[in-house]
Amino acid sequence: MTGGLRAWAVSVAATAVSAYALDATATAAGVALVASGLLGGDGNHRWALALLAASYAVWAWGLRANLRANQELLTSTGTSTNVLSKAAHDLTRRHTTSPRAVRLAAAAGYTVTEVAKEVPYYAGAFGAAVLTDSVTATGALVFLAGANLGAAGYEYGLARLTTAFLRRRRYASFDTDWEPAAYLDGYYRTVEPDEVATIAFFVDALRAAERDRPVLFFGVGPTLHHVFAAAEVASEIHLGDYLPANLAEIRRWLDRDPGAHDWRPFVRHTLRCEGVAEPTDEEVAAREDLTRKKVTDLVEVDARHPRPVARSYPTVVSAYCADSATADRATWALFMRHITGLVEPGGLFVTSALRRCRGYTVAGRSFPSAGVDEHDLRAVLRPGFGSPSIEVRQVPQEASHGYGGIVLAAARRTATSHS
Repeated sequence: MTGGLRAWAVSVAATAVSAYALDATATAAGVALVASGLLGGDGNHRWALALLAASYAVWAWGLRANLRANQELLTSTGTSTNVLSKAAHDLTRRHTTSPRAVRLAAAAGYTVTEVAKEVPYYAGAFGAAVLTDSVTATGALVFLAGANLGAAGYEYGLARLTTAFLRRRRYASFDTDWEPAAYLDGYYRTVEPDEVATIAFFVDALRAAERDRPVLFFGVGPTLHHVFAAAEVASEIHLGDYLPANLAEIRRWLDRDPGAHDWRPFVRHTLRCEGVAEPTDEEVAAREDLTRKKVTDLVEVDARHPRPVARSYPTVVSAYCADSATADRATWALFMRHITGLVEPGGLFVTSALRRCRGYTVAGRSFPSAGVDEHDLRAVLRPGFGSPSIEVRQVPQEASHGYGGIVLAAARRTATSHS
């Protein structure tokens, strides 16, 4: 089962369980309030109406807490305890990058469902009052008030449980938990299927880059496997990353440190993608030497900053960066706007993302992923890049790492676009 189908299956099951639990809780609370004898006489009709009105205020308070928790659950896991809320959330984010619009759609879907659940209670309570003398109109109002109070308690309790669940699965910190060496050892000993596809796509995309001009790789991590494809195109290559430890790992390779990571399998694959049928050791070494010559700057960058680098570039490559830095799609979209803002008018932007991934593991620690897909990427690129070329590749072999697909994209900024 793919990540998307799994999220839907979990949401459907959670909705069914939640609906049953809510019904049981609300009914029990309504019956209990009636049994208490509170406002039992017919002369207390006005007070019963006031109690019902107050119960709706309490219910709205509980629902509000659950709406916030549900939104966080959707953002972090792609699942919901309300399937209509998930449907509204997913449909809206396919058509807009506005976090507010997506949030309102999810809240509307949830609220509509919860309001609709009120209908059977009204039908049952007042139907019983009409059909039998044992249930009065006042008693029906008291039952409804009790049901609302029970529902409020349930909504608030579910919100607390959801929040507790999300707190237990909090991600590791890049600032304190990231280990470049462990990352390289876990992901880059061989050319895995996702990188077979990514490097081939990047080689093809960079053929359209303006030759003999600088190229920026934004969010390169401790890796160089995508950089080799730009060595023959760029006049110079600048590598940017948030973590000094990642740049230090790259510096080791540039300085020919014997303990630096071995990138030769990736160089060999890059050359094959460029048309060299069987690259020799000499050709691999030559590409490594050329890359070392072209890399002229290592710079610390932060995608949270509106202008992460003080200049623009004719070509910017950002692979598995913004999507692997946050679990929040809105934050991912913001990062992407900042990164793409570094592309000159008419310039080329090449990128990739883990498809619908919620997290990946390094040395036993879980790091975030934004759960984006091709629709998200198209939406975030559309304003300044016209019609991007986007490809989706399934890589089920990578499921153990937390993802089963990747999204690859290349786009040219419109000549009149401004960052």
